[in-house]
Amino acid sequence: MRFSLRQSVLAALFCGCLVLTSVGNQSFAQQRTLTRGFTIKADIAATGEERAAQKSLWVLDATFKPMRMVRMDLTNPKTGKKEKTLVWYIVYKCVLRSIERPSDKDEFTPENDEVPPPGPALFVPEITLITNDNGQEKIYPNQILPEAEAIINKRERREFKNAVDIIGELPPVTPADSKEEQAIYGVCAWTGVDPSTDYFTLLFSGLSNGYKIVDGPDGKKQIRRKILVQQYWRPGDEFGQQEREFRPKDNPYWAYLSNDPEMAAKELKLDNSTTSAP
Repeated sequence: MRFSLRQSVLAALFCGCLVLTSVGNQSFAQQRTLTRGFTIKADIAATGEERAAQKSLWVLDATFKPMRMVRMDLTNPKTGKKEKTLVWYIVYKCVLRSIERPSDKDEFTPENDEVPPPGPALFVPEITLITNDNGQEKIYPNQILPEAEAIINKRERREFKNAVDIIGELPPVTPADSKEEQAIYGVCAWTGVDPSTDYFTLLFSGLSNGYKIVDGPDGKKQIRRKILVQQYWRPGDEFGQQEREFRPKDNPYWAYLSNDPEMAAKELKLDNSTTSAP
């Protein structure tokens, strides 16, 4: 069978398109394999001042999957019957990286060394969800929901531990150029969240042992912990809740805040009543 010049060119172009498509799909697949859906990444930045002030400072390299909202058949503890329950959840991965530290004293070295010891190198996460609409704040501590966690693990195809089961020693340090990560995987879940919420913030405590001593309003010394903050906004309403409605507001960032979620919310000045959606 003979082909005309035009047919040969078209065939070559078609084969080229197949090759490019294959390469593109392969690259996308490789990228998905590398991130495995953990697309929200927190900066592990530690300033010179922080490193000089706290020689034992550690900051976990944390990445998150998008916030999810799923209806699940969960057992009502009062009736013992299965009920459709709306569960908000997020899964995360933490890796310990080494932090470069100053070898000598410099301009960042604190003059006052009278600070309490930072405590053991343990991973003890505390995750709080704070809703904020028109200045009305509601605080939701992370819940332990074994029945929901089993469904989430099956859905996410990995075993994620809740905030109690995950407590333990920090993982070994993973070098930046390592092909294998010594990671720990966790899940945070909530039920009963106000369905009309448009704005909310997650506070992740325990991802670092960083702390500062500050003067409180009453003149007494207070401790502030290094806490990771991620803000979200959710278009829609209580009658049309779907997973795709969750959207992060900018990137997660670190802040030194009170351990008390209510106080931390005030320190962050979470007021989205006049904030326009990005």
